[in-house]
Amino acid sequence: MFGIITDLWKCVITTAAMLFLCLYIMGAGGCDFGEGEVVKETGEPSFLRGKEELQRGNTAEAMSAFLKVVEKRRDAPESHFELGRIYLDQMNDQIEAIHHFRKYLELKPDSQTSPMVRQMIETAQKKYAASLPESPFENNIRRLELEEIVQKMQKENLELKQKLAAAVETIDRLEATQRVNIAPQRPRAEAVNTSQVRRTQNAVQQTQDRQNVSVRPDTPSTYTVKSGDTLSTISRKIYGTKNRWKEIFRANRDRMATPEALRAGQILRIPR
Repeated sequence: MFGIITDLWKCVITTAAMLFLCLYIMGAGGCDFGEGEVVKETGEPSFLRGKEELQRGNTAEAMSAFLKVVEKRRDAPESHFELGRIYLDQMNDQIEAIHHFRKYLELKPDSQTSPMVRQMIETAQKKYAASLPESPFENNIRRLELEEIVQKMQKENLELKQKLAAAVETIDRLEATQRVNIAPQRPRAEAVNTSQVRRTQNAVQQTQDRQNVSVRPDTPSTYTVKSGDTLSTISRKIYGTKNRWKEIFRANRDRMATPEALRAGQILRIPR
């Protein structure tokens, strides 16, 4: 029994000695058990060396130092900013400059430097657009800007067209119903009869206009708008009366937001 206790005690002593030895080795090797602080990006040796090389005018060495910081850290906005400035001002590489400036904005979108970075991105875009070949259809200086906002503009234009179309329909309904109560002092039945008579008269007049219009067989099914044209003048040219302008407008609602939205050279469908 005494031998067993002695063996157990030896094992405890041996384990404690090994644990102490490991702790000593780790401490001597410089292991940190939580007492040290995480090094900030601006305290990185490579970042500090990059700033020094910039002051000396050594662009290549500075780029190499900042790139090491970017490769080492996921959060390196200041290094991305310095690389963007080097690519924009010294390397004349607008694409890489835009890439690093956008990385900065992803990491620090609300910093005091962010507005200046956005301005630098715009400057880089304009420089890049100015370097593109001449195009007969586009202005190179604004090409990149247009590519970024074209989808937003298309969506806004579609919404405006829908609102205008709804407004035109509302106006048409108001025009059709505004004469129902012609004289408020008259009895309701009399007012309704008056409006019915006027609608009947309008319908008869429109029918007579159509009967009196003779559309020649060789009349084209489309019409090219000329300078100074209105829907009324086009109706008179085609049908001999200006009263059928609404038919032309309805047939071209997908091309016109309002009856006044005519432009020279526009091709309209002509209903028969």
